[in-house]
Amino acid sequence: MRLRKGRIFGLFSVILLLGVAAAPFIWVKRDAVVPGVRINGMKAGGMTRDELERLFEEKNQALAKGKLELVKDDLVHEEWNYKDLNVRYDEKSLDEAMAIGREGSLFKEWKDRWEVLLTGKAAHIDADWDSGILEKKTAELMEKYRKPAENAYPSFHKDGSITFSHGRPHLEIIKEDLALSIEAALRAGESGKVEIPVSGETKPNMSPEEAKEIDTILGRYTTYFGGDSNRSSNIRLAAEHISGTYLKPGGDFSYNQSTGSRSAENGYKEAPVIINGKLEPGSGGGVCQVSSTLFNATLLAGLQITDRTCHFSPVAYVPIGRDATVAEGYLDFRFINHLKHGIYVYAEYAPGQVTVFILGNKEDKPSYVDLSKIQDETLPFKTVTKIDPSQKEARKVEEGHEGRNVTIQQTVKWADGRSFQDTFLSDYEPVDTVITLNKKEETKPAPKAVKKKKQAPRA
Repeated sequence: MRLRKGRIFGLFSVILLLGVAAAPFIWVKRDAVVPGVRINGMKAGGMTRDELERLFEEKNQALAKGKLELVKDDLVHEEWNYKDLNVRYDEKSLDEAMAIGREGSLFKEWKDRWEVLLTGKAAHIDADWDSGILEKKTAELMEKYRKPAENAYPSFHKDGSITFSHGRPHLEIIKEDLALSIEAALRAGESGKVEIPVSGETKPNMSPEEAKEIDTILGRYTTYFGGDSNRSSNIRLAAEHISGTYLKPGGDFSYNQSTGSRSAENGYKEAPVIINGKLEPGSGGGVCQVSSTLFNATLLAGLQITDRTCHFSPVAYVPIGRDATVAEGYLDFRFINHLKHGIYVYAEYAPGQVTVFILGNKEDKPSYVDLSKIQDETLPFKTVTKIDPSQKEARKVEEGHEGRNVTIQQTVKWADGRSFQDTFLSDYEPVDTVITLNKKEETKPAPKAVKKKKQAPRA
């Protein structure tokens, strides 16, 4: 009896084992995906090829709405639509889905099918794309950011508001690393983001967030000029160099650093400059008109001047006491941004005039500015005679002029209660009148006095 029961149990075990072994081949239809398979998160087990095609078509329609974002810090944000790149699941993807659990030896098929059934295997099918289009868009991206960095540029609107264009950085993009990152993102078949890999970069003057804070004119000033074309060219060049400077709160501005060396190699030309009260040819003549225009704009904006020197003599293009001379290597014009928000220096050149704007946030716009002359002292000059035998003219006269001691007081107030005051002393030296002779003038003797006879007193 026991032997019979043992045989029955053994037979039952064999039948059960054979059933288990055959099950993965019994429940799987020949034209359907192995049960339990999930493809890219989609339930696909038991689907026929036709059903799978419809599912993939829906997935492709969703992919067409996707996009790839290419970013670098907060300065670059490019979007590539998957539709333009022709990202989709193709016929090859369908074949791969149908092949799950149907590859290799009979034993491997059996093992894979049981694994799918028991674990709910999640298979991943890679998306495909048009490699030619991708290569073209990658080349365009690299060409765009290979160019020199471009600063944000202001636009002035009729209502007094200001908006900025987006600056563009210069990027040395690592092409191979970029290609690998892009392909990995596309292969996933989902919208994604790729950080652009670079070996070097040059950032524009300010970030988009910083640009949004600058929305008004804090101060502006215009000066006028004419005549010498070289001087006009130097004014234009200096204005271009300072324009676009962004200063964060606490930032320091140096005119000499901004304009660079005023040399012929840097495009500056020879033009008249004031030396010891006289106009003489010099490289970069005219740059002091830009520094003086900037000085007045910063005064009106309520900024703190830290380094400023007046000319040897007053200049005609700004009120007396409100000029700022510069000389490469030892005389600079500097100021700091002591306001709550960043500021932007913008210079505008036109034939015969130059305007400097200090742009900033409305919260930092002064509610009151006063520039008063609190001292004005006249300094006398002398007349000096010199002898120069080599001089052709018998007599030459160089007219001098008086000197001046002038002090300007800057008083600034803001709506929130802030206030600021500073003074600026200008010491303009007197210039003597010089008379130059080619020989010593002979002095004529004084006429002799004629003695008069004494008259007899009248009666």
